[in-house]
Amino acid sequence: MARNLVLSVHEFMTIMGTLDEAITAAGGESASSVYDAWYMQWREVDEKLESLSLMKRADMLFDGKITINNISDAHLNELMVVVENQIRANRELLDSNDEDADEEELEMWEKRLENILELRREGEHGGVS
Repeated sequence: MARNLVLSVHEFMTIMGTLDEAITAAGGESASSVYDAWYMQWREVDEKLESLSLMKRADMLFDGKITINNISDAHLNELMVVVENQIRANRELLDSNDEDADEEELEMWEKRLENILELRREGEHGGVS
């Protein structure tokens, strides 16, 4: 059974932006198979977003979807770390009553983690890895 991961454009852009920041901080050397595999799609989506008006950009970020077909266990494991870090960062913002804190953002990442864990379980029970 093929395992497909559907992300909102916002999630995809956040994941890739986070990986890009980590790679830049590490001197530009990518140790991320997700980043390497999704880089061209990320650049294309970023260019599309930049060309849109503010309202259309917001619509695309939150209503648009990116589907990753036949996602591997290695990519799921790497994504799990990124998503766990997003959860931790959002909890810290909420705990400190930061003005950027957003409970909906935290809930979104928690649901994404549940989805990733479910896809991993599918892989353990006969899915594609």
